[in-house]
Order: sequence, then structure tokens, then C-alpha cells
Amino acid sequence: MYTAKQSDSTLTLPLQTHIRGILISSLQTHVTTPVRARFPVGVGRNVYRQLTAIAPAEFVTQDPFELIAVHPTDITKSVLESAPRYAQWGRIVDGEWDTETEPFWERPVPNAIVDRFKNGSAWEDTTLYEAFSTQLRRFGNAWGHTSIDDFHVRCATIDRLYEQLDTNGYQTQAALRERGDDPHAVPVLDEINVDIDRNGELLWRGYGQHRLAIAAVLNIEYVPVLVHRRHKQWYTKKDVADATKRREPYVDVFTSRREPYE
Repeated sequence: MYTAKQSDSTLTLPLQTHIRGILISSLQTHVTTPVRARFPVGVGRNVYRQLTAIAPAEFVTQDPFELIAVHPTDITKSVLESAPRYAQWGRIVDGEWDTETEPFWERPVPNAIVDRFKNGSAWEDTTLYEAFSTQLRRFGNAWGHTSIDDFHVRCATIDRLYEQLDTNGYQTQAALRERGDDPHAVPVLDEINVDIDRNGELLWRGYGQHRLAIAAVLNIEYVPVLVHRRHKQWYTKKDVADATKRREPYVDVFTSRREPYE
């Protein structure tokens, strides 16, 4: 249960920041999410095939929107680089983009989720509180919320997500939307997004960090991820080139458990 901190009342945002936060929230609710939810994956595949024909050395041969199955604890790092200007699905990219990373489990959200559900900590005593406050100060918006008073609402949402994954197992965004469990879920694009670095290691790059952390805590064996970039040094290695250059596709709802996450 969230208990308001004494410092909550002191977090008063400048009017400009507050208005900015409201505008961002409105834009996400009424424009960004609806547009993403209608993304024509079939059209995307057709465009991708044309790009592959034009520059075959820059794109992988498999379906760029195919989800693959990954053990949650196999993702240990996240990319620090700012999001590239153009979509990176299925791209083979050289360069140093994979060298700037940070430990995924030291990020505020995964750290807080482990602290909450493994150690029983109150949400306000975890790193989530500071992360929520920091986003409000910077952007006037934290996960769609525009006031520190909404922190308990965000925490309740994560608690419900934990209960859902514990009861029903991990399910794709498409499945959740089709059944009406989450009408705002965006199929494919809003799955956990990763890159593959020069050593073949998975790097978290966006979306689903809450789901990924909860899946690890619950010892769920597989989660679906969408791969964006593959580093050229890894992709062109002979042992990789002779194989499929990908992991097993995610084809079902996995609910099996592994050894407890430490």
C-alpha cells in the first residue's frame, strides 16, 4: 500500500512543466497509442522486402516482426544510446552503438520491482518513487501521470500486472488486446524491444521493462521480444551466418517457471 511521503506536498511543478506534461499525456492517449495500434505490420513487411532487395547487406533475411522467445534473465544490459531517427527493425548495423550500456537490473524500474516483489518493500521505499518524481520534474509527465499524487495509482497498476502474470502467465500484447484484457495494447511493436550486440548479447532498448522484470521475479521461462538491430560483427560471423541468425520464435503462451531469480 502506498503511503504519501512528507515530501510529496513539496513537489510543485512550474506551470510550464505542468502544462507540458498534460499535453504529452493527451498526445499519447489520443494520437500516439491509437496510431501505433493501427500499424499495418503487413505493409511494413512489404516495405522491408523492398529495402532488403535494394540493400541486402543491411537487412536480415527473416521476418523483422517475428517475435522470438527469450529467458527474462538473459537480458542483463540496456542500451544508453538515444533512439535512432529511423526504425531499426531487422537492420544489420556496424559501429559503436552497442558499447554504451548500463546494467538493466540497476535501472530504477526493474530494481524497484525486484525490491517490491522479492523483498516485500513498500513502493515509496523503492527506486520507483525517485524515478517517478524525476520524470515529473523533467517532463511534467510520468507514465501518463501528471501529479505526484498519482504515484499510488501507478503502483496499483504494477501490482495488478504482477497478479495477472502470476495467474495467467505471460501473454503477448496481441492476445491481450484480442481478448479485451488490455484494449490499449499495441501488437508486436509494444513487446519487449531488444538489440543484439557484437557478441550476440541481448540489450534492452525499450518497452516492457515492467513486464520483463516481473517475469524474471516470477521465474517465467520465456517472454516474447522484438529484435531491432543486429550488430554487423556478430551477424556476419561464420558460425552465426551458417545458423539461422535468430533464436526460437515465440509461438505460444509460456507459463513454465525456472529456478528462482536471485
